[in-house]
Amino acid sequence: MSRQKKITEDFLTPQLMKCGAQKYLEEIGSFVSKHSGAKIKLKKVERYNFRVGSLKDTSYKNTDLLQEWEQFYLPDEMKMVVIGVLENFPCGEDSAELVLMVCEDGNVFAYEDERLHLVASSLKELLEFGVHFPGSTYYHCGQSFEDMTKDDWNKVKNSEEAREKRQKHQDMLESIKPTLLRNLKIIKQRLQEEPPPGGREMGVPLPVS
Repeated sequence: MSRQKKITEDFLTPQLMKCGAQKYLEEIGSFVSKHSGAKIKLKKVERYNFRVGSLKDTSYKNTDLLQEWEQFYLPDEMKMVVIGVLENFPCGEDSAELVLMVCEDGNVFAYEDERLHLVASSLKELLEFGVHFPGSTYYHCGQSFEDMTKDDWNKVKNSEEAREKRQKHQDMLESIKPTLLRNLKIIKQRLQEEPPPGGREMGVPLPVS
């Protein structure tokens, strides 16, 4: 069996409707790890190698972009798994390579220039019919917030996740408070003990008669 056929077979093994979103992404992620670094061809973009890999195998490995893609682009927050990149694909000046990812709903997106392009409705479509790029539908960073109402914002602010983040921030401030106060006290003492310029106290100038 060819590498191309084996990778295609593995990626199409998980069934979203049968195993559910979380298990589906976990299984896709395991196959990404299994075939990491392998190169195959995708239709419509045969000139470029598709290299299987996770986010850490891309030029964005030291960023929080995966969390941004999940939270700040699509109308609803979606968990995603990066599946690889199209090598040397002509992207915009702010993109190093075309990164492909699959969402928990099965859609496949490509990231370029702060946009997520819908390039396939499923991995099956991607592997059988190729990459539709640029996508007829795309989302930009922050688009998920544009249609939010005041009630939506209140729900976000009062959500369990937001409360947990605020509590963690407060706990962090409380944990460093003694150190900050101690350092401020040391700085204050040093300033009080430091001699004035010239090594002696400066007298008050006498008024000129």
